[in-house]
Amino acid sequence: MTIAVIAKKIGMTTVFDDKGQAHAVTLLSHADDQHVVSHKTAEVDGYTAVQLSAGPKKKKPTKPLSQHYAKASVEPKRKLYECRVEDLSQYDLGSELTLETMSEWTHVDAVAYSKGKGFAGVMKAHNFAGQRATHGVSLAHRKPGSSGQCQDPGRVFPGKKMARRLGNERKTIQSLRVMEIDHENKLVIVKGAIPGPKGGYVLLKEALKKNRSQS
Repeated sequence: MTIAVIAKKIGMTTVFDDKGQAHAVTLLSHADDQHVVSHKTAEVDGYTAVQLSAGPKKKKPTKPLSQHYAKASVEPKRKLYECRVEDLSQYDLGSELTLETMSEWTHVDAVAYSKGKGFAGVMKAHNFAGQRATHGVSLAHRKPGSSGQCQDPGRVFPGKKMARRLGNERKTIQSLRVMEIDHENKLVIVKGAIPGPKGGYVLLKEALKKNRSQS
């Protein structure tokens, strides 16, 4: 396992390859001031990993958080991620990560939080058809209908599709092809869509299900 890279989503656009074929891509900008904040060791924590941080801090950090960053001589940041690695000796505390880290990656796994849509009904959340628009249906056109059982068992089974909070969930999109890396402008062009709003943070990891030799 290799270390990850933190990026910010700019948006989507279309690019053309050498054959003139159009591809829908996502533009990502490399987040500035990415640093290694902490180490997780097998002796203490049971596994080997590093903590990465990026982005300006919006609020005043708490004292414990400030002390956590102070160990690596890094200012508190907005985002803090953990990434499992095999060798900690390659990543010193306080070291900065650049786009050179993913210069040899051909495919990536993108981890991001989807757009939050608030409390949603069954038609929006689960693609229910809804009830009839006429023939006696009154004020119940978007309601789910009966959700319970008869007297036996007389309850609603767990997992029943009902109205719920929609979105704002951690999503991982695997094996996205890296179309181009612009080191000068700190841009990464990835084929396909990535969850989250514009300006949202995305964690890019080297794809687990693609070899570097594949294109």
